[in-house]
Amino acid sequence: MGNDKELTPMMRQYLEIKQNYKDEILFFRLGDFYEMFFDDAKIASKVLDIALTARQNDIPMCGVPYHAADSYIARLIKAGYRVAICEQMEPPSANTIVKREVIRVITPGTIIESNLIAYDENNYLGSIVIHNNTVCTGFVDVSTGDFFISSADYNREFIATEISRFSPKEVLLYGPSQELTFIQDLLKQQGIALASINEWYYDTEYLTNIICNIYGLSNIKGLGLTHTSILTVGSLLHYLKDTHKSALIHLKFPKNVSRNEFMVLDHQTIQNLEILKSQDGSKLHSLFGVLNHTQTAMGKRTLERALLYPLLDASALESRYDIISYLTANVNLLKEIQETLSHIHDVERIVSRFALKKYYNRDFIALQQSIEAACDVYALLQKHPDELFNMIGSISDSLQELSLRIKNTIVENPPLSSEHGRVIKEGVNDELDRLYALKTDARQWLLNYQEEEKKRLEIPTLKVRYNKVIGYYIEVSKGQTAKVPQDYFRKQTLINAERYTTETLQNFETDVLQATDKIVQIENEMLESIVEAIVTNKMQIQELAYNIGILDMFCSLAQAAYQNNYVRPMLNNEGIVDIKDGRHPVVEKFYIKEPFVPNDISLDTVDNVIAIITGPNMSGKSTYIRMAAILQLMAQIGSFIPATSANMCIVDRIFTRIGASDNIARGESTFLVEMNETAVILNNATDKSLIIMDEIGRGTSTYDGMSIAWAVVEYIVNYIKAKTLFATHYHELTKINKKGIVNYTVLVKESLNGVEFLHKVVPGAADKSYGIHVAKLAGIPKPVTIKANKILEKLEKSSRIDALAKAPDNEDQLEIFQATHHRLAQALKDINVENLTPLEALNEIARLKRLIE
Repeated sequence: MGNDKELTPMMRQYLEIKQNYKDEILFFRLGDFYEMFFDDAKIASKVLDIALTARQNDIPMCGVPYHAADSYIARLIKAGYRVAICEQMEPPSANTIVKREVIRVITPGTIIESNLIAYDENNYLGSIVIHNNTVCTGFVDVSTGDFFISSADYNREFIATEISRFSPKEVLLYGPSQELTFIQDLLKQQGIALASINEWYYDTEYLTNIICNIYGLSNIKGLGLTHTSILTVGSLLHYLKDTHKSALIHLKFPKNVSRNEFMVLDHQTIQNLEILKSQDGSKLHSLFGVLNHTQTAMGKRTLERALLYPLLDASALESRYDIISYLTANVNLLKEIQETLSHIHDVERIVSRFALKKYYNRDFIALQQSIEAACDVYALLQKHPDELFNMIGSISDSLQELSLRIKNTIVENPPLSSEHGRVIKEGVNDELDRLYALKTDARQWLLNYQEEEKKRLEIPTLKVRYNKVIGYYIEVSKGQTAKVPQDYFRKQTLINAERYTTETLQNFETDVLQATDKIVQIENEMLESIVEAIVTNKMQIQELAYNIGILDMFCSLAQAAYQNNYVRPMLNNEGIVDIKDGRHPVVEKFYIKEPFVPNDISLDTVDNVIAIITGPNMSGKSTYIRMAAILQLMAQIGSFIPATSANMCIVDRIFTRIGASDNIARGESTFLVEMNETAVILNNATDKSLIIMDEIGRGTSTYDGMSIAWAVVEYIVNYIKAKTLFATHYHELTKINKKGIVNYTVLVKESLNGVEFLHKVVPGAADKSYGIHVAKLAGIPKPVTIKANKILEKLEKSSRIDALAKAPDNEDQLEIFQATHHRLAQALKDINVENLTPLEALNEIARLKRLIE
């Protein structure tokens, strides 16, 4: 770095500020650029692919234009870095160094800029606090003001479920180190950033004061916070205050989410049922993608939240069904509402930006148009049932006046700032009109002055121009400088030209620049007055945004029901699930060309507690059991479902055990992953739960797997009594003779041309697996399937696996195995037995065994 005394005052200022932001990339404002120095510059140049240069004393540096900074910041955040924005707090002065301050720290969970976050998704910052064997999770979206907390007796499954539901971008942690390690691993697996604040901030008195200050309270008794939830809420508010460095007046009060109100969906269920995203990450090919016909960003986020928080209250569900019934019966009204909703912008985020003073000029017009469109929706609903009409609620006079004020004051397409064009309409402010006229006349004055000077000096190429560096100037080419008179003063020398000014031009420049400064001042004052009015009405605007989101979600569900021929579920209290001609909503919409084969589902608490489904691979077992879970979920968010009729009880939780894969990052085998998931189900399911299990015991030996699967089925029917769909390839399980267990199979049609899977689930048990036929369909080489058939024949005749040992030794070997034998023989020849140590010998045996396998 060199001697500190050799540094310029500006670089010493930089180092002083950087001292407080060691963990951030510091964007240091210098004129029209944000500059980075030292290690920050090296990192940024690499991540952003921009040139790395050097300042005095070989200090590494790079920079980005301030007006294009957002895109560069987004890339740094995505790469896992935090960015501190250091701005010039006063106009530059020739005598003193300009004052600079960090006005904002941007992190993954604190973003509010519309171009840095997905417009239809929440951007949550999370906090997880473990204290005295209790855990509290909190999630706040500073871009919308949404704030949720939830508490429970400490257990890891609760934490994993909350993280999956909210998918935070960044999380604060506080608690015993051994438990935090587990959470840190969980966050790392899901690509969630870990944030931190000094441990001494986790002080109840300090955090209570933070909560009171931000919400303007004298005490927090009315919030109903426990000691643990004070730490959770307070730590989030402290972190936001520290990063945004402004009042957080737009944040809603933390809402306590009770597990007694909503169905529980854990990480595995959300993923396995592809509720929000398909396995390949597509939102389109998911349940959300099927149901999403929303017109607003608030509606999309509301629908996502509803899918993750299905209801347990039957009366609330019936109310939702009533609204959807009315909308599907009045399709023209539905279309009118949706068309009007399409004109509403992301009001939640707009009002948040105004509250944080981080708004764009276009936000004024977006808010005005949204309030106007909301008034149109309100007018549409006036003639219809109260359930629909009351959804938006009356729009106050103050909001309508605010909308009119914006419309009458601000131009329809405002520029980024007053420096880039007119923001306030003509006729609103007399002084502003006078100053704009001066600027408009100035353009003509410059043209006239240029023509006068051309004639006076007889220089036809003379030009009068302006740039930000030297202001207004007269440019004369080198070949004409001899004609320049005494009243011209040189301002700048170029290779091919000289630039001058005159007393007349200087006086003009002073008038114009003063006019520009005055315009900026007046327009900013007028805009700030409107911002004040917006912030005063922020709670009404937030309530309006919430109501719009709810209405938009209902319209979306109604359109899905109308388009796809869904039916209204009937709810019962008898623990019965009786669905006729159920269809998988995602599969029928996106994955098949021919009509979906519908199937019935019948479960209850006495005779049909567990349905064991056997049948060939690819026959539709997995689709069938997933369909049952998805239809239950749809019914409990208040949606109609794809079926001809449905009589359904409410379940407290949906469990899924589907598929098998290693968890390499945590050193867990396929079988261990499978057993962990099964243990969660057996330890947490109740008689009011729905369980779907697709193959238990595949990750171990046949008899081990079958024994475990058998024991699991008996445990569920004897002790848990949860409604269960159990798909398996162990046909032996169909022999379990217990009350409450029924067998189903998937129909297969055999003919001379092969096997056809009919995808129809019927009572009974499968007698064949058709695995070799599936292998042929998958493209397994013919020699392998021929050999497999021969082995199968021997097994079926003996009904014993050890029949393989009796296969004739002289049977011709198939070509597919010859390469393995050759490699084995060659490997044996290469071993130098005399020089092998015992350990090396064991390693060689292991290697040869792998060759055979």
